[in-house]
Amino acid sequence: MQKYKNKVNASSYYSPFYNFFSKHALSGILFLLFCLMLFGIGFIIFNEKVYRLQVPATSQVADAIVVLTGGRARLETGLNLLENGKGKRLLISGVNPMARRYVLMQSMHADPDLFQCCVDLGRQAINTVGNAEESARWVEENGYQTVFIVTNSYHMPRSLIEFKRKMPYTDLIPYPVKQISSNGGSVFYLFAHLRTLLVEYMKYLSAYARSFIV
Repeated sequence: MQKYKNKVNASSYYSPFYNFFSKHALSGILFLLFCLMLFGIGFIIFNEKVYRLQVPATSQVADAIVVLTGGRARLETGLNLLENGKGKRLLISGVNPMARRYVLMQSMHADPDLFQCCVDLGRQAINTVGNAEESARWVEENGYQTVFIVTNSYHMPRSLIEFKRKMPYTDLIPYPVKQISSNGGSVFYLFAHLRTLLVEYMKYLSAYARSFIV
């Protein structure tokens, strides 16, 4: 009988603590689920935004063109805009300091005269923030008012946040480059593409949050 009473007393002693921690654990789980739901909804909206990005009308022109390095398609797109008179000058931001100008020109199959007169290489940027800072200096030095921003479509939302922070009074015109792959239907490609979007989405959230602080 005494043993039973001891068990009851022990149960009564621990019960308030158990209820306290159980209640807070449940609240924590619900809060975590709510955050995951918001993250998922935001990711869907981000993907939709990326998917809907379109290149500007063919008649639109700008003072200059900025290409963010990161792929051959970006460079070719920027050079094509320059060749078609869509901008007076082209900046390739984030070029490897070891890359030789002549080799880069050959790899892009660029016209030597056009490349020599109208293409500048920025070699200081190592990330998107650096691209924005490097491009802002170039734009200010040349007095440009309107600029095409050329980068991959999934990279465009974050790039615009960083560029607008450094160039609030410059008219930035997004020129997205769509990512195309011959293995577009494979499971491996879809998984890799989803991973790229997810990583970029998290970087976008970080840049967006930082825009309210800096």
